[in-house]
Amino acid sequence: MDIDEFTDAIASGTVEEIRNIRQNRRTHIQVLREVTAPARFTTDGERGNTMTVRMGRPGEDTVETRAVDLFYRKQPGAERRTAKSLQRDVLGGESDSCKEDRMHPNDMRQNTPESVLFGSAAGNKGVSQRSRVYYNSAYSLRDASVTLQQNTQTAAGDETRQKAAEGQGTWTPDFVRPGTMFPSVVTLDSALPEEVLFVLAVLDRTNHYGAGETRGGNVTNHVLGVYAGHDEGPANLEVARETVAELTGNEFAHANDVVEASTLPLDNVKKATISAYEHITEARGLDFDVVSESEVTEILTALRDEETLHDVMGVQLDAVEDYVSRAPGGD
Repeated sequence: MDIDEFTDAIASGTVEEIRNIRQNRRTHIQVLREVTAPARFTTDGERGNTMTVRMGRPGEDTVETRAVDLFYRKQPGAERRTAKSLQRDVLGGESDSCKEDRMHPNDMRQNTPESVLFGSAAGNKGVSQRSRVYYNSAYSLRDASVTLQQNTQTAAGDETRQKAAEGQGTWTPDFVRPGTMFPSVVTLDSALPEEVLFVLAVLDRTNHYGAGETRGGNVTNHVLGVYAGHDEGPANLEVARETVAELTGNEFAHANDVVEASTLPLDNVKKATISAYEHITEARGLDFDVVSESEVTEILTALRDEETLHDVMGVQLDAVEDYVSRAPGGD
């Protein structure tokens, strides 16, 4: 599949121009996030974020588990940093706003492709931009008892350089173990096909998540498919529950065996996650045009070519500049 074929395939879930209203077009990107180096998914700096949930197909074989919670705000934060960096590299020579756009609130430019897509707070013109990229919290398939470990640290705090303080000792934060997997869906609302391609390129290039992401937190984003249409899709927890159900019955006799497993085979989980999403959409009668995992892989490979990516983002920039000229505060 080439870029043109992909944009045709997702036409039912994308728009021809950006407007200042929702256009009832949605593109859902199915992702399996796999931790590949110890990661800190924590709010207080020490304890790993967890949530007690029930895994398995409701009404059948289910089990209560304490899942690691990849909080929804920790996903776009990492991906927005990648997106702004990519935007500076690719479009910085053509647009001063793209060149200067950064994550710091005082340095964020509102009229760039990244800000128009991911949103921005009110700036000096008093105009804010609603995000059109939606996330929700993702949950580990396995229990925290087998996915979290405590590692002793000797330099408490986040500062790069600090003076020694009397009584300063060690701390033992929770780390998410490599091999932990989180089914996750990223949804684009009323997006251009070029914006979908931009997000795919960002997902492909983002590999650090969580606290202290510069020192670890490696995560591989396996893109399992793209679903385009008018309907809302399943939430991450629903997909995780059904994925556990899909994994039950062969190597694992019961849902409890899945959530307590020391490891899970990546290929099996990928297949189970795809089947889970399709099971839910079919059961609900949701109507999507689907781009398969193998086809998405071809698109990701194409987007790693600098010239191809520049062409895509150039079209995106032109569309954003047209939108800004028509939108409030664009004069």
